[in-house]
Amino acid sequence: MVVGKWGRALGILAVLVGGLCGSSAGILVRLVENADGWQILFFRSVSFSLTVLLFMIVKDGFGLRRRFLSIGLPGVVVALCLGGAFIAYIISLLLTTVANAVFILSASPFMAALLSRWLLKEQVSVLSWICMTAGLCGVGFMVADGLLSGTVAGSAVALIATAGYAASVVAFRAGKDIDMMPATCLAGVFATLISLALVSDFAIGRNDLIVACLLGAFQIGGQYILITIAARYVPATEITLLMLLEVVAAPIWVWIGVGEVPALLTMIGGAIVLGAVAVQAMAGLKTDRAANAP
Repeated sequence: MVVGKWGRALGILAVLVGGLCGSSAGILVRLVENADGWQILFFRSVSFSLTVLLFMIVKDGFGLRRRFLSIGLPGVVVALCLGGAFIAYIISLLLTTVANAVFILSASPFMAALLSRWLLKEQVSVLSWICMTAGLCGVGFMVADGLLSGTVAGSAVALIATAGYAASVVAFRAGKDIDMMPATCLAGVFATLISLALVSDFAIGRNDLIVACLLGAFQIGGQYILITIAARYVPATEITLLMLLEVVAAPIWVWIGVGEVPALLTMIGGAIVLGAVAVQAMAGLKTDRAANAP
């Protein structure tokens, strides 16, 4: 099969494209007029779940009940950890600076590496450790201006979000032989139910509703549909490292869209992160070619 032969290469491409989808958050949030974080989270989560559900129906038809019941323990872990990470990330942004939250989230490859080695026995190469360290340093440069102004509580919640994202990717890998798309859908349902209890007012303007739906359908919808597919072929550590492309692309879209020019340190850090992602992607492709060599 073509997918079997080139699965890792296609998986790497899926993660990179997913990172570009995820990077649209900054420019989309700039378009929010009046809605608060919980309103955005609620409508984003609803549209995310509906998008994933629609993808499932288009791809495999309406036999949904059996598919949701077949996700097993890894699927339950994905739903809880990913849904919890969606919520924790929003809370962290309410409690600390964006710079602080982003820097802590960039530690997710390290967490994924440790968890995948411990639980899945996936080996992490020396090159991957070097790329992860370079990526973390690059993100540090990018957010240096706002890094020291965060709160302890916000940092702690951001760390919970980081652990949730890392654990969900490892759970994706643990269930790589299972259709995990229903679990991804349930992550949005879980985030919807939690945010439902925290939204004080569901009245939201048309502009903000459109932005929230784009965040759900395109920004995280596109990203996590692609990551769910990629997790069948790409190790957890590589997925979380390649996802750092999102951090690099986000300020570029804001620069193009609203003329917000990145600072010099942001551009230097972005170049370092981009280099780390490129090296890891090429290493993954080399491994794929070696595995498929006659």
